[in-house]
This record gives sequence, C-alpha cells and structure tokens, in this order.
Amino acid sequence: MTTSSSAAKTAEAPGTLDVIMARKRRELGTRPPPTHGAHPPTRDFAQALVRRVPGHPVNVIAEVKRKSPSGGAFPHADVVAVARSYEAAGACAISVLTDGPDFGGSLEDLVAVRAAVSIPVLRKDFLVAASEVEESAAWGADAVLLIADALTDAELREMVAAAKQVRVAALVEAHTEAHAERALAAGASIVGLNNRNLATLKTDTGTALRVMPALRSRSTALVAESGLKHLADLTAARDAGADAVLVGESLLRDADPGRALRRLLGLEGGGT
Repeated sequence: MTTSSSAAKTAEAPGTLDVIMARKRRELGTRPPPTHGAHPPTRDFAQALVRRVPGHPVNVIAEVKRKSPSGGAFPHADVVAVARSYEAAGACAISVLTDGPDFGGSLEDLVAVRAAVSIPVLRKDFLVAASEVEESAAWGADAVLLIADALTDAELREMVAAAKQVRVAALVEAHTEAHAERALAAGASIVGLNNRNLATLKTDTGTALRVMPALRSRSTALVAESGLKHLADLTAARDAGADAVLVGESLLRDADPGRALRRLLGLEGGGT
C-alpha cells in the first residue's frame, strides 16, 4: 500500500526543490568540468547590497528569467534589454537565472547580461557542487546563489569556501531560521531569507520579517526574497533588517520592467 507521504512525493509538482535538485545532481554527473580560463575581475556584490542610495527605501537585486515553474513564461525574450532597464531604474545588482529546463536560462545569458551592465551580476541556479561555483566565476559571475535547504552542511561549507577561493560572493538562501543558522555556521556572510517555500512553492511574505532580526548582527548583508510586490513590502523588509531585496516576477509581468522597478521603489506613481 502506498503511504500518504510517498504518495505526496509521487505527486510532487515539477519545479519543486526536491525534483530540481535531483535533476541537477544527475546533470552534474554527465557534464565535463569547466574549461574556461581566468575569470574577469569581480564586482563587489556585498558592497552593492549595503551601499545606501538616496531616495531608495532599500537596495534591489532585480532578476531576469524567461519562465518559472510557478509563473510560466514571461513576456520578455531579451534578457539583456531587461537587465539594462533595471540598471537604469536603480537596481543595485542583477540576478540571472541560468537553469534551462525550468527557467529557460543559460550561462550564455549570464555572460551577455554581465557584458551589458556595470553593476554586479548574481548567478541564480540550483548549484550542487564546488565545481559549479568555480564554473560560475569562470563565466563571469560576481556572486552565486547557494540554497541551504537543499545542501548538506558539508556541501555548504565546501561551496562557501570555494566562493571565497575564486573571489565571488555567496548569497546563501534559507527559508527557516534553522537553515539560516546553518548558513552562518558554514561561513556565509550574506544570507537571503526566501519567503517562498521551495518544497511547496507557497509564499508567505512574513517569513523574512520574522527571521531577519535574529540574524542582523551576525551577517554582512541580509536579503529578503520572493513575493515582494509593493513599496510597503520593501519598507517592511528594510525595517526588519534587510539591506536588499530580490525581486523578479512582479517586475517581469509588467510590459516595462524598468518602469515597474521605479514604481516599486516609489520613484514613480503607483508604488503602494
């Protein structure tokens, strides 16, 4: 007889964390090691997060991606144009989704975006090994996303150490306070609190607000992620201790993502 837990696992929707990470681990075993040479000088991602911008409620890492498991396809095929519009609107950094099957991205997108902007670029993907951190640096990433919820303590320590070795920043993401503590124990200095539960894809914008105050004094920078759609969301995150927020879908749904970012920052009308 199938248990309720195994039935839930069987019915788990494509795109949830366990499914994606299992695919990523399979893919890693079939890929050759990175062959790129020396990586370009990195831009200071951590400094970009904490540098205060007059008139902005909080710094924004603005995301480019072609589709998502929860949101479907986005109406912007030119990720470079979107990235440029974000920079012009005041983004402190650009997040580039490089996963192909679920997000339609690629490392080529990372290269193209970084060449088009002057602010730091984060490789956002579901990385599972230190070799992928080294690969990210070789392809020009200034920072990488590491997901504490999906990595063992040993993997997390090794990948954070690899990031320091190749001089890229590591934004270590967690959904719970316990996993944020694991991130800090692994050597992370930049911690992201994801409001989205990656196992269920459900979002609670109160998650980061509840967890960040306990981490404020022990991190270089804190980032609130997911579900942030209004100026009030940004100010609440800032007041809870966030140095920056990571925003994607709410901007990419707009016909003009740069305008949407200005509106979100309260620089144009409609940013309620």
